Amino acid sequence: MHEIGIVIDNTPVAESTFRLVVSVNGAVPPITAGQFAMLRLPNRSDPLLGRPLAIYRLNRSATSTVMEFVYLVVGKMTARLAELRPNDRLEMWAPLGNGFKTDTTQHHILVAGGIGQTPFLMFAEGHPNSTLLYGARSAARIACVEDFERLGIDVRIATDDGSWGHYGPITDLIPMVYRPGDSTKIIACGPQPMLHATFRVAERLGLPCDVSLESPMSCGLGVCYGCVVEYRSNGNPNGWDYRRTCVDGPTFDAYNLRWPQS
Repeated sequence: MHEIGIVIDNTPVAESTFRLVVSVNGAVPPITAGQFAMLRLPNRSDPLLGRPLAIYRLNRSATSTVMEFVYLVVGKMTARLAELRPNDRLEMWAPLGNGFKTDTTQHHILVAGGIGQTPFLMFAEGHPNSTLLYGARSAARIACVEDFERLGIDVRIATDDGSWGHYGPITDLIPMVYRPGDSTKIIACGPQPMLHATFRVAERLGLPCDVSLESPMSCGLGVCYGCVVEYRSNGNPNGWDYRRTCVDGPTFDAYNLRWPQS
C-alpha cells in the first residue's frame, strides 16, 4: 500500500517521544504485529529518505484505517515528524517486512530497549500471557506502559540510572521471569548490543529467540540493499549469506544471525 495519510494527532508521551496517529482512507492490506511502515513528508526533498517506524496499534472501520506510531526524536526526519499537526499529510508505504511468527508457546518474554516496545503492543493484544521487559535510559524515556497494563500484561522496567525499576540492563530480568514449567520464547527489539545480550541469555537458558532489528533503511522495499545482515544459510557452502532487514526481516531467528565476536 502506498497512500497519503492524514494526521489525526501527534503528541508527546515521554521525553523526546511522540505518539503519531494517522488515518488512511480505503482498503489497507492485512497487518500483523512486527511489521512496519515507511513514512515520508510529501512534496519535500529534505529529508529525502523516509523513516521506518513499527506499527504500534491499528483500528479499522468500514471506510478507513487508523494507524498509530510511537517514535523517538533522534535526527532530522523524526524532528520533522514531531512538527506535524492534525490535518497535515504524510506519505506512507505499509505494511512492510515480516511480522512475528505465530506459535503455540505458552509464555512469551518480550524484551524492549529504548523505543523497542513499539512492535509489541499488537503482539500482546493476541498473546495476553506475555511478560514485557522494558529498559530505557531513565524514567523520563519510558513511554506507553499503561497501554500494556490495560491488556493485563506483566510489565517489568529497568533503567540505566535506576530512576525506575531495576537499576541495570533489562536483560538481567530475563531469568527472573522465566517459567521453566512453561514453553517459553524470547522476542526482543532494541539496540544491537541489547539484542546480542538477550540472545546470549536465551542461549544460556536454552530458549528460542527472535529479534526485531532496528537497522537503518533507505528504501524499505528491498531495492537498495542498504540494510543487509549476515545470516546463516544452508544453501551457502561458507554457511553465511546476506538478508535484507526490510523485506526478509525485520524479525530474524537470533540463532541464525552472525553476532559480533565477544
